[in-house]
Amino acid sequence: MNNVALIISTYDDSEDLWMPLEQTYLEYWKDIRFPIFLTTNQKVFNSQLFNSLTIGNELSWSDNLIKSLDKIKQEYVLLTFDDLFLTAKVDNQFIEKLMQQAIQGEFNYLQFYRSISKGRKLDNLIFKKSNITRYKNSAVWSFWKKDILLELLNKEENAWEFERNGNIRSYEYKDFYSTRRNVIPFVNGIIKGVWNPLAKNKLKRLGFSISEARSTLGFFHTFRYKMRDLQFDFLTYMIHKIY
Repeated sequence: MNNVALIISTYDDSEDLWMPLEQTYLEYWKDIRFPIFLTTNQKVFNSQLFNSLTIGNELSWSDNLIKSLDKIKQEYVLLTFDDLFLTAKVDNQFIEKLMQQAIQGEFNYLQFYRSISKGRKLDNLIFKKSNITRYKNSAVWSFWKKDILLELLNKEENAWEFERNGNIRSYEYKDFYSTRRNVIPFVNGIIKGVWNPLAKNKLKRLGFSISEARSTLGFFHTFRYKMRDLQFDFLTYMIHKIY
């Protein structure tokens, strides 16, 4: 997989997440065979596995990602985030097989996550997104032709603006796919800058060290986000049952 890189979207103020994040990769994805890059600003993380890109100052989330992509030579990238922590063994052989399928099939994008987008199933594993649909360019565990991702990014936009406005820009592009099940086991640790206590407690139970410097979400907001996640899971289940 010489032409593939894993990009972890981050910035220097999220430094407290890098150590537990790396711990989960060392535990659950230690056989990964392609480089992993952190999109840091000035800071360099002393890491066994992650490479700090030190892109300098940024205008926005998208500007950070554009500068990071411009610093690497690989033509395909798997994009993830600094708050998506692994929770079980990643099947690296299976991930590489999916990447090879995407590359050989000239996919512009393959999300390793069950999508809420409209579309149709190709087989028991792969789902083709409609050209005009919501969440077509969702960034979570998304495998991209780097050139397509760069064309969709606007340096003025934050991540949420990219997923909204970039989604409309993506209507011009075909061949966007997702898997019909989540193939990378993870938890989303951070909600609006603070710890999700359910994720934090799970990571602690798994034996990972978590800094207490960052605040933790209260009960009411945790409950609300849990209900939202359950609703999302139900909708994705129904979409893939119907289509």
